Amino acid sequence: MSTRNIDKLDLLLSKLDKKQLADFIRKECCNSKQLQDRFLALGAGTLFKPDSAKYASRVEDLIEDYSDRHGYIEYRATFDFNRAVTRILDEADEAMENVQWEVAVAVLMGIASISEDILNSGDDSAGELGAIVSACFEKWHELCANETLPEDIKAEIFELALSRFFEKDLKGWDWWWDWMEMAISLADTSEKQSRIIKALDAIKPNGDSWSAKHNAETAQKYKLEIMSKSGSPEDQIKFMYDNVSNPDFRNRLIQMAWDKADYDEVLRLAGDGVNHDAKYAGLVSDWHKWKYKAYHEIGDKVNELQLARHFFFKGGIWGEKEYSIESMYAILKNLVPKNEWKKYIETLISEAQGKKDIIRLFYIYTQEKMWQEYMDYIRKNPSIYNIDDAPKEVKKLFRDEIVKLYAAAVRNYFQRASNRDSYREGVTYLRKLIKYGGTKEAEQIVAEQKSRTPRRPALIDELSKL
Repeated sequence: MSTRNIDKLDLLLSKLDKKQLADFIRKECCNSKQLQDRFLALGAGTLFKPDSAKYASRVEDLIEDYSDRHGYIEYRATFDFNRAVTRILDEADEAMENVQWEVAVAVLMGIASISEDILNSGDDSAGELGAIVSACFEKWHELCANETLPEDIKAEIFELALSRFFEKDLKGWDWWWDWMEMAISLADTSEKQSRIIKALDAIKPNGDSWSAKHNAETAQKYKLEIMSKSGSPEDQIKFMYDNVSNPDFRNRLIQMAWDKADYDEVLRLAGDGVNHDAKYAGLVSDWHKWKYKAYHEIGDKVNELQLARHFFFKGGIWGEKEYSIESMYAILKNLVPKNEWKKYIETLISEAQGKKDIIRLFYIYTQEKMWQEYMDYIRKNPSIYNIDDAPKEVKKLFRDEIVKLYAAAVRNYFQRASNRDSYREGVTYLRKLIKYGGTKEAEQIVAEQKSRTPRRPALIDELSKL
């Protein structure tokens, strides 16, 4: 609403008497259930006992309003739907500010109770539906963390959260664990903590299911959190060792051993992790990194070299500079005696060829300035991309042959090109051919393409831009 209209509204409200306002509100509420629900919400916690079902009903009405004729909220409508539900969530904020705890609980429970309906109501490509559920639980956690929250409300939320967790509300989504986090944050007695531990102990891995394994490991982490409230550090460490198959526990224990400079224990735990988690490449890589760090620290160059080689071929993913090709290659060169480096390089090349790892093969050739070997590969695999990516030294040393091979590759490309986009790309390759010194060859390819039959106007048009 514009500022001008707000001013008009304030003016009108100042002139209307109570009867006029009451008549207007009564009439409009009779004509609109949504307005009626919003208006009656003003009395929640004062005149009326807050009812979570009322707030759930309001959201259900919004789902119906924003759905198409098939009962599905389309992608374009999810943003406005999110804003509409957020306005209801804002009532929880207002209730907390006004110390109306029962109202806040009712609002949040109402929306949480139909979270699955919200998530399944439409196209969530933009994340607007999931954002509603996330916002709801953020407010739950904010409410639980409020230091002025009365004991009876704390007890109510604790029972509510634990029951929803037991009932597997939102299981399959991470929000299921939000119920447990809420219960843990409010478990201020040994009796409540025991109930939580009992609930967590009931979660066991079921076969080889990833989700079951994840849930069991997550339950163990929350159990450790409960133990940190009442148990001793020794009990916590024993619990982690008893459940060391949990990657999070193994990592914590390795870090503790590392901090104490107990490198033998680091190697033992990491080595056991490599064997235990052999099916999970990411975890195996994590344990290898710990082993590598320990070998480096104790000066075991034989094993450090072995793992540096491992990371040269398998590391450097997701922007890990420390384990990148460049970093590992420099370490290999530093660890291998200079008089043995040439022979060692041959083994790296052989392994790269065996794995068809062209990226590392080219990297080795470039680092060692093996231009003849690089060119030998291009001769056998004369693709546009291999030539374009070749170092400038290779292009300069074998200029005539590069031009010949590149011209053949470009000519072959045009034989397969069939639309304007591909013709345009072909012209880009022709420009590169000219840059490499193949002006004559490029002119010949252009002449060949212009004379193709049937005539191709789009091709000729793009070639004319050369």
